[in-house]
Amino acid sequence: MKKINLFVCTLAIAGLGFTSCSDDDSSNTGNTDVEIAGTYDLREVNTQEATDFDEDGTLHINQMEESDCYNNSKVTFNADNTFTADMNGIIVNEDNGTSACAQTTVSGTWEIYAGTGANVVLRVRYEDDNGDNVVANFTKQGGKLTMYELFSEYPDRNAQGGAVYTNGDVEFIYDKR
Repeated sequence: MKKINLFVCTLAIAGLGFTSCSDDDSSNTGNTDVEIAGTYDLREVNTQEATDFDEDGTLHINQMEESDCYNNSKVTFNADNTFTADMNGIIVNEDNGTSACAQTTVSGTWEIYAGTGANVVLRVRYEDDNGDNVVANFTKQGGKLTMYELFSEYPDRNAQGGAVYTNGDVEFIYDKR
Protein backbone atom coordinates (compact mmCIF):
# COMPACT_ATOMS: atom_id res chain seq x y z
CA MET A 1 0.00 0.00 0.00
CA LYS A 2 2.92 2.31 0.75
CA LYS A 3 4.17 1.89 -2.82
CA ILE A 4 0.71 2.69 -4.16
CA ASN A 5 0.55 5.92 -2.14
CA LEU A 6 4.06 6.89 -3.26
CA PHE A 7 3.12 6.26 -6.88
CA VAL A 8 -0.12 8.21 -6.66
CA CYS A 9 1.65 11.13 -4.99
CA THR A 10 4.39 11.05 -7.62
CA LEU A 11 1.84 11.08 -10.43
CA ALA A 12 -0.10 13.87 -8.82
CA ILE A 13 2.92 16.10 -8.38
CA ALA A 14 4.20 15.42 -11.83
CA GLY A 15 0.97 15.70 -13.66
CA LEU A 16 -0.06 19.01 -12.28
CA GLY A 17 2.89 21.10 -13.23
CA PHE A 18 2.90 20.62 -16.93
CA THR A 19 -0.57 21.76 -17.49
CA SER A 20 -0.49 25.19 -16.02
CA CYS A 21 0.16 27.48 -18.98
CA SER A 22 -1.10 27.90 -22.51
CA ASP A 23 0.94 28.00 -25.67
CA ASP A 24 -0.74 31.13 -27.01
CA ASP A 25 0.56 33.67 -24.52
CA SER A 26 3.08 35.50 -26.65
CA SER A 27 2.58 38.82 -24.88
CA ASN A 28 3.72 39.77 -21.41
CA THR A 29 0.46 41.35 -20.37
CA GLY A 30 0.27 39.49 -17.08
CA ASN A 31 -3.36 38.49 -17.82
CA THR A 32 -3.19 35.11 -16.08
CA ASP A 33 -6.82 34.20 -16.82
CA VAL A 34 -6.09 34.20 -20.57
CA GLU A 35 -2.56 32.83 -20.43
CA ILE A 36 -2.90 29.93 -17.99
CA ALA A 37 -6.52 28.71 -17.94
CA GLY A 38 -7.29 25.65 -20.06
CA THR A 39 -6.94 21.90 -20.30
CA TYR A 40 -3.55 20.33 -20.94
CA ASP A 41 -2.83 16.76 -22.04
CA LEU A 42 0.18 14.71 -21.00
CA ARG A 43 2.44 14.15 -24.03
CA GLU A 44 5.69 12.80 -22.58
CA VAL A 45 6.94 11.03 -19.45
CA ASN A 46 10.70 11.06 -20.00
CA THR A 47 12.87 8.98 -17.68
CA GLN A 48 16.55 9.26 -16.94
CA GLU A 49 17.26 5.88 -18.57
CA ALA A 50 15.43 4.22 -21.46
CA THR A 51 13.33 1.17 -20.55
CA ASP A 52 11.62 -1.67 -22.38
CA PHE A 53 8.65 -1.95 -20.03
CA ASP A 54 6.39 -3.39 -22.75
CA GLU A 55 9.10 -5.99 -23.52
CA ASP A 56 8.92 -5.50 -27.29
CA GLY A 57 12.70 -5.28 -27.68
CA THR A 58 12.79 -1.48 -28.18
CA LEU A 59 13.96 0.88 -25.43
CA HIS A 60 12.34 4.29 -24.98
CA ILE A 61 12.98 7.24 -22.68
CA ASN A 62 9.37 8.42 -23.18
CA GLN A 63 7.41 5.95 -21.07
CA MET A 64 4.21 6.78 -22.96
CA GLU A 65 5.75 4.71 -25.77
CA GLU A 66 6.11 1.79 -23.34
CA SER A 67 2.61 1.74 -21.81
CA ASP A 68 -0.93 2.92 -22.51
CA CYS A 69 -1.41 3.41 -18.76
CA TYR A 70 -0.45 7.10 -19.05
CA ASN A 71 -3.10 7.85 -21.72
CA ASN A 72 -5.80 10.41 -20.97
CA SER A 73 -3.82 12.14 -18.22
CA LYS A 74 -4.80 15.79 -18.15
CA VAL A 75 -4.88 18.87 -16.00
CA THR A 76 -7.46 21.64 -16.17
CA PHE A 77 -6.44 25.05 -14.85
CA ASN A 78 -9.40 27.34 -14.17
CA ALA A 79 -9.40 31.13 -14.36
CA ASP A 80 -10.27 31.27 -10.63
CA ASN A 81 -6.81 29.78 -9.82
CA THR A 82 -8.11 26.28 -9.07
CA PHE A 83 -7.20 23.10 -10.94
CA THR A 84 -8.19 19.47 -11.31
CA ALA A 85 -5.76 16.81 -12.50
CA ASP A 86 -6.59 13.34 -13.79
CA MET A 87 -3.39 11.33 -13.62
CA ASN A 88 -2.89 7.86 -15.02
CA GLY A 89 0.22 5.73 -14.82
CA ILE A 90 1.73 2.43 -13.78
CA ILE A 91 1.85 0.99 -10.29
CA VAL A 92 4.32 -1.77 -9.54
CA ASN A 93 4.12 -4.54 -6.96
CA GLU A 94 7.80 -5.35 -6.50
CA ASP A 95 6.98 -8.24 -4.16
CA ASN A 96 5.61 -10.34 -7.01
CA GLY A 97 6.91 -8.42 -10.07
CA THR A 98 3.49 -7.42 -11.40
CA SER A 99 2.14 -4.10 -12.57
CA ALA A 100 -1.21 -2.47 -13.30
CA CYS A 101 -2.57 0.80 -14.56
CA ALA A 102 -3.51 3.28 -11.82
CA GLN A 103 -5.64 6.41 -11.84
CA THR A 104 -6.06 9.28 -9.40
CA THR A 105 -7.65 12.72 -9.42
CA VAL A 106 -6.47 15.66 -7.31
CA SER A 107 -7.53 19.27 -7.10
CA GLY A 108 -6.12 22.40 -5.55
CA THR A 109 -4.94 25.90 -6.34
CA TRP A 110 -2.32 27.46 -8.61
CA GLU A 111 -0.50 30.78 -8.82
CA ILE A 112 2.18 32.38 -10.95
CA TYR A 113 5.27 32.23 -8.77
CA ALA A 114 7.62 34.09 -11.12
CA GLY A 115 7.70 35.54 -14.62
CA THR A 116 5.05 36.74 -17.07
CA GLY A 117 3.81 35.95 -20.56
CA ALA A 118 5.57 33.08 -22.32
CA ASN A 119 7.99 32.29 -19.47
CA VAL A 120 6.56 31.62 -16.03
CA VAL A 121 7.03 29.40 -13.04
CA LEU A 122 3.78 28.12 -11.59
CA ARG A 123 3.28 26.92 -8.04
CA VAL A 124 0.50 24.41 -7.37
CA ARG A 125 -0.85 23.36 -3.98
CA TYR A 126 -3.06 20.41 -3.12
CA GLU A 127 -3.64 17.76 -0.48
CA ASP A 128 -2.54 14.21 -1.34
CA ASP A 129 -4.30 10.94 -0.46
CA ASN A 130 -2.45 10.84 2.88
CA GLY A 131 -3.71 14.30 3.88
CA ASP A 132 -0.28 15.88 3.35
CA ASN A 133 -0.04 19.32 1.77
CA VAL A 134 1.91 19.21 -1.49
CA VAL A 135 3.57 22.20 -3.17
CA ALA A 136 5.20 21.84 -6.57
CA ASN A 137 6.73 24.22 -9.12
CA PHE A 138 6.42 23.93 -12.88
CA THR A 139 8.14 25.81 -15.68
CA LYS A 140 6.53 27.17 -18.83
CA GLN A 141 8.78 28.28 -21.67
CA GLY A 142 6.89 29.29 -24.78
CA GLY A 143 4.15 26.70 -25.32
CA LYS A 144 5.86 23.91 -23.37
CA LEU A 145 5.12 23.08 -19.73
CA THR A 146 7.69 21.02 -17.89
CA MET A 147 8.01 19.57 -14.41
CA TYR A 148 11.01 17.62 -13.19
CA GLU A 149 10.94 15.05 -10.43
CA LEU A 150 14.48 14.60 -9.21
CA PHE A 151 15.38 11.34 -7.44
CA SER A 152 12.02 9.80 -8.31
CA GLU A 153 10.91 6.25 -9.19
CA TYR A 154 9.65 4.97 -12.52
CA PRO A 155 8.50 1.53 -13.76
CA ASP A 156 11.09 -0.78 -15.30
CA ARG A 157 11.82 -4.50 -15.70
CA ASN A 158 14.42 -6.63 -13.93
CA ALA A 159 16.56 -9.27 -15.65
CA GLN A 160 13.80 -11.86 -15.20
CA GLY A 161 11.16 -9.58 -16.76
CA GLY A 162 9.45 -8.72 -13.47
CA ALA A 163 8.12 -5.23 -12.90
CA VAL A 164 10.28 -3.08 -10.60
CA TYR A 165 10.91 0.57 -9.87
CA THR A 166 14.10 2.27 -11.01
CA ASN A 167 15.36 5.40 -9.27
CA GLY A 168 16.08 8.44 -11.39
CA ASP A 169 14.86 11.76 -12.68
CA VAL A 170 11.54 12.02 -14.53
CA GLU A 171 10.40 14.86 -16.82
CA PHE A 172 6.69 15.40 -17.53
CA ILE A 173 5.54 17.47 -20.51
CA TYR A 174 1.98 18.60 -21.22
CA ASP A 175 0.47 20.50 -24.18
CA LYS A 176 -2.59 22.72 -24.19
CA ARG A 177 -5.55 21.39 -26.15
